[in-house]
Amino acid sequence: MHLKAKIIALSGVDGCGKTSVIKELRKALSGQRKQSRYVWLRYNHYLTKFLLALCRFLGFTKYENIDGVRVGYHEFYRSKIISYLFILLTYLDTFFATLVTIYIPAVFSQKVIICDRWIFDIMVDLEVDTGIGFIQENFLSTVFKRIIPKGARCFLIQRDQRELISVRKESVLDKNFLKRLELYQRHSIDPLICVVNNNRSIRDAVNQIMVACQ
Repeated sequence: MHLKAKIIALSGVDGCGKTSVIKELRKALSGQRKQSRYVWLRYNHYLTKFLLALCRFLGFTKYENIDGVRVGYHEFYRSKIISYLFILLTYLDTFFATLVTIYIPAVFSQKVIICDRWIFDIMVDLEVDTGIGFIQENFLSTVFKRIIPKGARCFLIQRDQRELISVRKESVLDKNFLKRLELYQRHSIDPLICVVNNNRSIRDAVNQIMVACQ
């Protein structure tokens, strides 16, 4: 399948600055007379919607209210059957969403497609929720990464932990926050990932992406 569009995917833990980077990236592309299209692909609940409803009924999904902030957790790791079923359905949902929002538009349009969260974020979420590893080049990691079209550029936005907490204070209330940081750091060495340092200005982060995409 020949894709006309360039595909740029940005991943990273909450608070790393993806939203600001994407906003400035689209401005930079516009300045080069390139149109862009924004896609958010972290949660694609089609088939998984029914399983999530069942898990909430069975008590595998829990919520805590801490200082007025509601934090939710999927404890699918308590059941191997639930865990693997959730991974399978998430894969099918992700494949369908990618086909509709990325592959098909990229065939017929030359707009740069900018993905806010995608395969690497989904793998982090799945590992946290199920406890099943998505280690580089293992079966699950390989199958999910094959959804990414050839030529797509995947970027991991990284930021100092103190800055992450200062802009997203509710993150410290999430008992899985440090685990997520650890998993994103592990994925940072993946050959498909280009790490972007967002500890300086947003413009500097955007320049790193623009240079890598040339």
